[in-house]
Amino acid sequence: MKGASRWRLVALLVLVGAGLWVTAVLAAPHMPPLRDFDQTFYPAIRYTLAGENPYTAYYEETDQGAPPLFFSPPWLLLILLPFGLFPLAMARVLWLLFLIGVSFASIRLLAPWRVQGLWTLALVALPWSLIGLLFGQVTPLVLLGALAAIVLVYHFPESWPVALLLSLCFLLMGLKPQLGILLAAPLLFWMVKTRDRRLVGVVLVGSLALLITLLLVPPWLIRQTGEISQTIAPHWQSTLERELTLWQLPPLAAALMAPLARLFVVGVMVAWAWRARGFPPAWWSAWFTAVLIITPYTRAYDGILMLPMLAQMIVYRRWHFLAFVALMGLYILSPNGELGSVVAPLTAWLLFVPWRGTAGEIGDWRLENNQSPISNLSSQLD
Repeated sequence: MKGASRWRLVALLVLVGAGLWVTAVLAAPHMPPLRDFDQTFYPAIRYTLAGENPYTAYYEETDQGAPPLFFSPPWLLLILLPFGLFPLAMARVLWLLFLIGVSFASIRLLAPWRVQGLWTLALVALPWSLIGLLFGQVTPLVLLGALAAIVLVYHFPESWPVALLLSLCFLLMGLKPQLGILLAAPLLFWMVKTRDRRLVGVVLVGSLALLITLLLVPPWLIRQTGEISQTIAPHWQSTLERELTLWQLPPLAAALMAPLARLFVVGVMVAWAWRARGFPPAWWSAWFTAVLIITPYTRAYDGILMLPMLAQMIVYRRWHFLAFVALMGLYILSPNGELGSVVAPLTAWLLFVPWRGTAGEIGDWRLENNQSPISNLSSQLD
């Protein structure tokens, strides 16, 4: 980098930093609370900076019915660290701006899938992504990690620097294990199938992260995670079991329908990948949404994982997207209708999957470069 270019970069960073500082100062007095950031993430990093273990520290009980304990993996604390240096009011503004920036970066990574243009910025305003931002949740980081991992695996060469970046992407997915494990599974399968040597680096970094987690997190807290998930605001859960309970189905029918629905979704995705002889862009978009259906635990603020699929619906199947909006409008008018329900990803997924292609020969479904989710990336992102 030449001297003039270096100074321009420094000046730009200074201006951006000053702009963020002024925004935080001006917006802080008027910023509404970000529930999860205020109650959990910010206290956790403040405890860490004070030299205390955030996993065993005291958290004030809230209207959720139980203390909002810090369950996230330790590496989230590294991301939270700079925000813990500011007072809560300013940290809240900066955290929201950070999450918005992460969301825009995720949308930018969809450019090779022909999801591009200024209109894509409006995707952040969709309720399924907006609710996560307003709660201060970390799901945008999970989405960014998943999309960036796909970029690295399919486009970048096998080298140790790339392996390190790929490991960081998997760590971002691991911020929410109930989502990240499912998101990562097809990518890990592809790396094993293609004998990708970068997998060694991913395994090493993942093993180290797991060891650190086991050293910091007491065993009783891991056991308590499942119990707390059943008591903290159960009406926020977005699982199949929650939806079937709302409609007061017989217990036996509800117990059978949830696992059968999961098996159906997974079976369709496997059949699609088998017919396509790989994972095309549409498949990955559908899988991100399928994860919200098959995961045993999720909430409305994880709906940002639907963005890749909703974006491709807007680009390729506008009538299907309008049908999705109409159906969700009707569902919300029903006695048990909720925007954050599992009905949202399930309806969108059913409208998106190319059923005829899954049952027989599957074409490129109007998507370019069907056999690789990322191609010509350099020209797309320059």
